[in-house]
Amino acid sequence: MAKVLFRVSYSIPDGKRADYLAAVAKLTAYYAGVGQEYSVFETRGKHNHFQEVYVYPSVEAYEASDDPESIADISGAIEKIYGLATNVTYDVAEAIG
Repeated sequence: MAKVLFRVSYSIPDGKRADYLAAVAKLTAYYAGVGQEYSVFETRGKHNHFQEVYVYPSVEAYEASDDPESIADISGAIEKIYGLATNVTYDVAEAIG
C-alpha cells in the first residue's frame, strides 16, 4: 500500500484571512480527531498564499476521501475555503518503494 500525498495551493483575498483561518481551524481539528495527516502552510514571500497537504496511508484511503458522507461534518468549512480561494492548483503523488 503506497502512501498518497495530495497538495492544494491557492491564494486568499486581502480582508478574508480571518474567515479563512477560522475554516482551516475547523479542518485541522476534524482531521486530528480522525487521525488523518493534514497541515496548512503559508508560502514564504507570497502574501496570503497557502498550501494544504494531506498524506493518506493508501490509494484506497485517498480515493475514499472524496465521499460526501465521510466529509459531511466539515463540508461547510471546505466550501468556505474554496469559495475564498483563487488561483487553485493541486497535485497528487504516490510514494515509491
